[in-house]
Amino acid sequence: MLLRISTFVIFIFFGISRSQINTDSVSVLLKNQLDEVMVTGQIGSQTISESVNNLILITSKDIKSTGSNDLAELFSNQALFDLNVDPALGTTVSIQGMQGNNINIMIDGIPVIGRKGSQIDLSQINLSNIDRIEILKGPASVMYGTNSTGGVINLISKKNLNTILFNSYLESIGVYNFNADINKSIRDFDIHVNLGKYDFDGYGYDESRSKYWKPKNQFFSDFKIRKKINKTTFELKTSLFDEEIIDLGDENFFPFAGTANDLHYYTYRNVNFLKINSTDSVFNWNYTGSYSRTNFEKKEFIIDLISENSNQTSSQDFNTLDIFKTFFNRFEYNRFSGLRYKSQLGVDYVHETVEGSKILDSLASIYHFSLFTQSSFELTNKLTTQFGIRLPFHSSYSANLIPSLHFKYDMNTENQLRLSYSRGFRSPTIKELFMEFIDINHNIVGNSDLKPERSNAFQLSLSLIPKINDKIYSSFNIEGFLNFLDNKIELARIQNTDSYTYYNLEKSTYYGTNTFLKLDFKSQLNTVSSFNFMWNMFHIDNSSFNYNKARHNLSFAYKFEYEECNCGLNLNWRIKSKFEYQSYNDQNELVVFEQSGYELLNLNLYKEYDKINSSLIFGVKNLLDVTDVNYAMQDDIHSGDFSTISWGRTFYIQLSWMPF
Repeated sequence: MLLRISTFVIFIFFGISRSQINTDSVSVLLKNQLDEVMVTGQIGSQTISESVNNLILITSKDIKSTGSNDLAELFSNQALFDLNVDPALGTTVSIQGMQGNNINIMIDGIPVIGRKGSQIDLSQINLSNIDRIEILKGPASVMYGTNSTGGVINLISKKNLNTILFNSYLESIGVYNFNADINKSIRDFDIHVNLGKYDFDGYGYDESRSKYWKPKNQFFSDFKIRKKINKTTFELKTSLFDEEIIDLGDENFFPFAGTANDLHYYTYRNVNFLKINSTDSVFNWNYTGSYSRTNFEKKEFIIDLISENSNQTSSQDFNTLDIFKTFFNRFEYNRFSGLRYKSQLGVDYVHETVEGSKILDSLASIYHFSLFTQSSFELTNKLTTQFGIRLPFHSSYSANLIPSLHFKYDMNTENQLRLSYSRGFRSPTIKELFMEFIDINHNIVGNSDLKPERSNAFQLSLSLIPKINDKIYSSFNIEGFLNFLDNKIELARIQNTDSYTYYNLEKSTYYGTNTFLKLDFKSQLNTVSSFNFMWNMFHIDNSSFNYNKARHNLSFAYKFEYEECNCGLNLNWRIKSKFEYQSYNDQNELVVFEQSGYELLNLNLYKEYDKINSSLIFGVKNLLDVTDVNYAMQDDIHSGDFSTISWGRTFYIQLSWMPF
């Protein structure tokens, strides 16, 4: 029934009659993502089916099908990710209960720096230049060191040659996004340029001058040049990101009537890196060196509402500048002895500095250095094991040896069993130790007495492909995880205030399951239907609280493609259950609170025009018009307290054009 309704909608939307359908079977290639080559957390490069790790791949096609401009919009469709939306601080993510600095977010293997609180704002990570996203679930401290106890999200940039692509996006709430992506090969040099602009006018619920969703402007750019000499590739890249958020103030009271105080928040991020990669039949080595800088600046202006003239105030509380700098160096040597044995030896060095008025003595720095190695053995034709170890040195904390152990058993070419153990270590960041972050109605206080986190994590997964042929492809994956974490660094909100503080939870346990189901099939009507189902369930226990409810996240994605007209539809449905979390109450006591569940439903129709190399997408986001949900202390309802989810139902149109 769903297939018939989808076909009917497409016919109406694009004006296609049933007589135009060729009922002869058309060969449709159902792509098996298990053959996609992954680089995150691997010894060299491996496909998903070859890897001993539990990996998830999100392709550029998946990104386009959801109409997502940034990482926050994309992850809102996936059950694996829990998002926290703040109109001022941005959108942050957690995976299987692990959040903040426990998740290492990287672009081309370079960690993204400059966290508001302890999180990266996902709405600042634009996807216009991203080819795919590789997600490694669970601790990856052996491979990537600190900040990886909860998982790794690695965004891989595009590498297409001799293409030019223009994208424009318009959303009914006042969002406009435009970018140009240019790839050109000139005299054996591969040159890539990406330029983009994002504008949002802001949105409020009343007639006041101030807006709940602040006006936002972003500019982003990438420039990359790549040259291959014999077996060695050299790659140089610089990325720029510039954002301005404006908090418009309401008119002041007498005797300052006719004026208002506006706050402007600026984020400037610049990343420069050099990559060298050399590949041979039995080995490869690569080096990555980068310098990253992120500025967070706040300015206050007093506005004359009649003349609209503005002057910056001299207040030190509302005119601040915080500067984050990171030098990152990493070297890997990978050796392959046939297909039965692979080994890796590596070293990395990271030096971080933070400057600002909220830092003790206005400057603080830390550095860490590590040696790491991994070896993969094919013990039999079916059993593969991988052992890894990292020896870290930290300037402020002692760090023990970090081991990992993985097993993969191939029951046959389609069905696999994986078992792994990993130890994790994460030292507190400069910001968590020393910095006070004051933003719009927020006050986040550092804690110099924090202890480092240590974890022991176990994962077990079963991957099955029940059926695959030229008409049907199906896959099923179920996994269980158990993570014991000591001294978890949390950020807790003081109830009925906008103040936050860091603290250590002595013992925390995270456990649960992930279930993935994928089904693709084609019909005699030249159509392809794809179903993706994901169910993430996890529970949290710790030494301070007794959580009674497991958290459930479900997502369902349906895609219908009609080959005759190069058109189709995409539907994404996300369900989040009620859940519990810890926070301070009115008596400054840490207690358990409950947040209501919600559903998000997105739908779009698309059409591709091959003759002019363009595509058109028309869609609706948040069809159920969810804006916020209540949260309350157990057995007590606190009216007025809510958690923001979205700005509501909106419509959008996206146009892509490739001139040649």
